[in-house]
Amino acid sequence: MRIVAPPTVPGASPAPSSPAAQADTGGPIARIGPNAIIQSVYVLRDRLGAGEADRLLRRATGYDLAHLPHEMVDEREPLALVRTVMDALGEPQATRVLREAGRHTADYLLAHRIPRPAQWIMRAAPRRVGLALLLRAMAANAWTFAGSATFTVVRARAVTTLSFHDCAMCRGIESAGPMCDFYAGTFEHLTRALVTPRAEVVEVECQAHGGRDCRFEVRGIH
Repeated sequence: MRIVAPPTVPGASPAPSSPAAQADTGGPIARIGPNAIIQSVYVLRDRLGAGEADRLLRRATGYDLAHLPHEMVDEREPLALVRTVMDALGEPQATRVLREAGRHTADYLLAHRIPRPAQWIMRAAPRRVGLALLLRAMAANAWTFAGSATFTVVRARAVTTLSFHDCAMCRGIESAGPMCDFYAGTFEHLTRALVTPRAEVVEVECQAHGGRDCRFEVRGIH
């Protein structure tokens, strides 16, 4: 299976003039698909209203609702938005926003990025085979969502784990619990849609919560 990348959104803006975008790293900038920003701000708009969503987006990234990114973005921009949402809403509400944004991102991938024949094959295959196909595609396309982090898939008989080392979505954040709900929501919704509706993706270790990696378990398959 091949997921076409990068995802795009028409009518978007050039790179913003935010501190996150202007920071000098001394090397190439790692990038992430724009849905990490787009879907998060759409959830904020639906929950808080367009004015507050626009204010948070501008503060974090320099974008606004009328001028959202349409190409891969600097990985520091989604991270800045996560920080801003955490500060503004508090961790429990912020993680719910991120989880919903992840589900919407999965819906976007299903509608626009994952070929229909590939979806049909995964749904028709036995669960283990369908999961293997999905995980293979995720690993092959990790460059679209992992940024400079290292993404690893480990399949075992009892449990399958997905891990990010130096996770770009929680880097430098300290949280009271696992907080990479954007990834968890995306992975879970894809797995439920393409493998089995019983699937769950649970973050069991998070760098922001003192973990070495951000590690997710795929449950309900085995």
